[in-house]
Amino acid sequence: MTSEILLGLAWLLYGAIHSVLASNTIKKIFAIKYYRLIYNALAIILLIPIVGFQFKIDSKILLPSSSFNLVLGGIMMLSGVYLVFVALKNYDTQEFLGTDFKQDKKKVFLQTEGLSSIVRHPLYLGLLLLVWGNFGFFGKESHLISAIALSVYIRIGIYFEEKKLVQDFGKAYEKYQKEVPMLIPKF
Repeated sequence: MTSEILLGLAWLLYGAIHSVLASNTIKKIFAIKYYRLIYNALAIILLIPIVGFQFKIDSKILLPSSSFNLVLGGIMMLSGVYLVFVALKNYDTQEFLGTDFKQDKKKVFLQTEGLSSIVRHPLYLGLLLLVWGNFGFFGKESHLISAIALSVYIRIGIYFEEKKLVQDFGKAYEKYQKEVPMLIPKF
């Protein structure tokens, strides 16, 4: 088995673990105060060796190194990081990270402002720009496999997340789905 296939399988396994642990069923089974914090810590811990492996692989170059590829890939990566940081402003950072240890549950509202008024999943759009820009910048087969695997994972994850959001917000989310595109803004 080639290193690239192992990398793709590692990403898919990561995605499966990440999705299962994010499910309401697992959250109910492990209904503990620090679940979100543990979930995020585990996500980072599992991410580090995969990214390290991706950069360690002596992978075939698929895109020639050119100024165009470097600039476009760099712009995509920077845009992705920027989108992620701007999108995170729509979240309660402590709740998102799992560091809000207050006992009282806050009322959760459907966020449709800012970047969320342009696309329903700005965090995922930022991550897609980041991983595809990474491939454009480095041009290696390992980076392409990571971009494809993460794109598949993100698309599947969006499917399940949207089902959960419809359960949580009902008709309001269904209306939002009709009005705002999933990932690609309307021009």
